[in-house]
Amino acid sequence: MTSSSNRPTTLRSIARELGVSHVTVSLALRDNPKISQSRRTEIQKAAKEMGYRPDPILRQLASYKSSSKDTRIQSSIAWINNWKKPSDFFKQSEFKRYFEGAKETASNHGYNLETFNIQELDVTPKRLRTILSSRGIRGVIIPPHPRTYKIPYKSWRDFAVLRIGFDNPSSKRHIVCPDQFEGGRLAAQKMHEAGYRRIGYLSNKNKELRSRYNFLASFQTTRDLLNPNSKFIPPLILESSVPSVKAKASYKSWLKEHNIDAVFTGLSFAINWTHELGLRIGPELGIAGTSIHDSGTDSGIDQRPFEIGAVATQFLTRLISLHEFGIPEIPQRHLITPLWVSGSSLKKNP
Repeated sequence: MTSSSNRPTTLRSIARELGVSHVTVSLALRDNPKISQSRRTEIQKAAKEMGYRPDPILRQLASYKSSSKDTRIQSSIAWINNWKKPSDFFKQSEFKRYFEGAKETASNHGYNLETFNIQELDVTPKRLRTILSSRGIRGVIIPPHPRTYKIPYKSWRDFAVLRIGFDNPSSKRHIVCPDQFEGGRLAAQKMHEAGYRRIGYLSNKNKELRSRYNFLASFQTTRDLLNPNSKFIPPLILESSVPSVKAKASYKSWLKEHNIDAVFTGLSFAINWTHELGLRIGPELGIAGTSIHDSGTDSGIDQRPFEIGAVATQFLTRLISLHEFGIPEIPQRHLITPLWVSGSSLKKNP
């Protein structure tokens, strides 16, 4: 089946060819479930054979008309909280900002962001799917968790699912996350510009697994390129996430052995350790954080968590509007560019 005219194929010409209304054709091409699957397949096949191409100008106009109407809460987006104590999630400033950005943006798009505390509800993913379906919820956001929340893909084929952050990422899902690789590069450059030359990287195994070594890889590569003749400084990667006397001793030895004058870290207790060693932060030992929101410093990377939550919700509402549910054919990663903040913790003596 092909179009016999030189005129572009339109919704109405497809409708005439198939003997249906142009509204039916429009809904079918947007994969709207109001049209039966067999009819959708028939119309989509005919549109392809007739060379139909959507008009981008008309699509933009339709989008403008839709966005210019009064926004009303029509449905909810599910926010999955799989922490043993749900309130612990919000103790992380970075994570709290994810939620705030997502909530505000959801409201602007006519949605309510509804939290589902999995540990309190004590429900399996399959049972949660039933609950969400009965509530008319089609979009799901999964933020960082201390434990993996596995979604059986076949059971969730009717939902648009998106993860925030590199924490437990899935190769089969869309992800919105901070550009930590760029953050590491930026930190090495800015700390070098501040006058520091022996800069070490401090972390623990859990943080490195969660960040996929992004900070570590880019920071050390950039630092060593900026100081090509300097003796190599190995990173100090602690075994545990909990500070201990042994870990503090390792930190002290590491600083002394490698003559370190600045540290890039995501561990907030490094601040207390440094004070206890009698070092003045800034003049004697510069410290910058992988996140200024949670590392206890006023210098370092602002990963822009509010914007990450906002972009995640914008992306998800687009998926819902286009009926792009289930496993995406090409999973996407949206990286949010970080900002550098310089404060008193990076004030080197002249």
